[in-house]
Amino acid sequence: MKKALLLLMLFTRIPSGHAQTETYKNVDSTLYAYYRWCNNNIRDSVVLLKADTLFRLAGEKNDIRMQAVALSFKADHYYFNNELDSLKAWIPRVQAFARANKQPTYYFFTWSRLILYYTKHGQYTLAQYELERYMAQAEQDDYKPAIAEAYKQLGHIYRTRGLKETAADYYRKAIGFIEENNLNKFSLPILYSELATVLIDTERYEEAAEEIEKGKARLTLPEYIWPLKLKQVILYSRTGRSAEARTLFDQIRQGHDGYLTTASLTEAQLAIDLAEHEFGRALTTLDKLIGLFKETGHSETYFYELFQTRAETYAETGNYEAAYKSQKHYLDLYRKKVGDDNERNLGEFATLLDVSRLDVEKAELQRQTQEVRLHRTQLGIAALSVILLLTVLFLVFTARMNRRLAHAKRAAEASNRMKGVFIRNITHEINTPLNSIVGFAELAAAPDADDEKRQSYIEIIRENSGYLQKLVDDVLYIAGLESSDTPPALGPVDINVCCMQCIQTVRDYSLRKLDIRFEPECAQLPVNTSCLLLSKALTELLRNAARFAPDGRITLAYTLISYKKRIAFTVTDRGPGIPTAEAGRIFDRFVKLDPFSQGMGLGFAVCRLIAGALGGGVELDTSYTEGARFTLTIPIV
Repeated sequence: MKKALLLLMLFTRIPSGHAQTETYKNVDSTLYAYYRWCNNNIRDSVVLLKADTLFRLAGEKNDIRMQAVALSFKADHYYFNNELDSLKAWIPRVQAFARANKQPTYYFFTWSRLILYYTKHGQYTLAQYELERYMAQAEQDDYKPAIAEAYKQLGHIYRTRGLKETAADYYRKAIGFIEENNLNKFSLPILYSELATVLIDTERYEEAAEEIEKGKARLTLPEYIWPLKLKQVILYSRTGRSAEARTLFDQIRQGHDGYLTTASLTEAQLAIDLAEHEFGRALTTLDKLIGLFKETGHSETYFYELFQTRAETYAETGNYEAAYKSQKHYLDLYRKKVGDDNERNLGEFATLLDVSRLDVEKAELQRQTQEVRLHRTQLGIAALSVILLLTVLFLVFTARMNRRLAHAKRAAEASNRMKGVFIRNITHEINTPLNSIVGFAELAAAPDADDEKRQSYIEIIRENSGYLQKLVDDVLYIAGLESSDTPPALGPVDINVCCMQCIQTVRDYSLRKLDIRFEPECAQLPVNTSCLLLSKALTELLRNAARFAPDGRITLAYTLISYKKRIAFTVTDRGPGIPTAEAGRIFDRFVKLDPFSQGMGLGFAVCRLIAGALGGGVELDTSYTEGARFTLTIPIV
């Protein structure tokens, strides 16, 4: 009986879903007129034409939601007219539009119509199958209203199948999910009413009373109070409070204003009659309830449990013959229902197998189509890749040639500039010592020059000759290092010996006394490198320090950088130092910070070229502020 009443309440008075779930404020008046007509005449076949017109007009007004509503009206029409094939064929059309236009409400609404259809026709296996797919999709989309609807519908299905404990669990899940996510569009009082019914049927009366009170505390519309009060009547009747049940029932009959169905009121009346032991009146109420179900077109197997209740009631009155006939009729209906259910379940399982087979075939066709498409795509990608590769190679070749041409152009321009600078500088630098050599040679050759003066003239000539020799050596070094592609010849070198030779060379050529200190890290350090190039670089750094150190104190040191496998040489003086801004420029050719100082500005350029040839580098230590400190690094081979 409970299942019959549930289905009657769910499906005999259910309105179109649009009226329940949508508000249509700020909708164009013409569109709203079509909407109202379709919603009020959903069973009329003209709805199909009206819905098409509504879809077209909504498209002209760029109202995407109303277009989705128009498509959903057709699904509603097929649902209410029990046209299953049309409903199943139309749902993918609505869902495709809803998915493409981000209208999830209508995507799941039309799907829920198919689930309700299966439930309404007792095809619970198919309903549950679709509902599980519905739930999985809703969770994947994280569309909370559909998840809540799935919980609610699972509760209905388990309740109609007699699994009331499971139904109660799903009703509670639906209520908890709705409250947790503030889904106000769901009617919580109705859900509390359904939960209370299940709890009453399982004789959990205290819990049922609590759920009824919770429902009353969450009323969103005044009329939602009536189903809760009706459940309270049944609860009072079951718990021996028949007087309170009768009083409350009289209030409900006078005030519900048509919101409650006749069947639900008759069910409550029956509960009161049985509680008051008014068995004669209960039999009359039972006959009325059976008649209501027959009027709606349901077969007796739909409400077979009522005949067992009638048999029990006849037995209470002492009419055992009538009780026997009703009980026998109940058993006949039960056996028929079990047979019908088994046959229907087999049919549903066969349908599910067909669906699974079709899904497999569809998946196989999709796989084959994807393979063909993938093969074509791969061929296209391969051809495109070849074209792109050739294009890239051409562009790379062109870019490389352009870079080479640009580099050659820049090199030629730089060479021209350097040539001019070189000629100007070397003319000046050679003229000065040559004039000195010529002039002092004439003075030394003069017959009136004494030996002391002649010796000083010779020293000046020697100094300028040495300067000219160094100038020529620097130019030749730079030319040789730049023009040679052959790596320098390496051999075993004792770093300490090499450093001492450099120190001695600088001391010998200096006109003043120098205090050059050597601070090695190791007593002996054999390394495979070029002693000639290393000595040249260190000598240039020491000569520069000797030129600018006011007190002649210079420190040559080296340390091992083990984790980098390098040696770092440092040459430190206490001269005027070099500005940080010039730290990089001083290694360019012909750069002199003091334009009046002697030299062409090639010494540091020679050091950088030598360091690069040895695989190392040279730089100014800008953190040292008491003079100048240069660091030369070479790899340990």
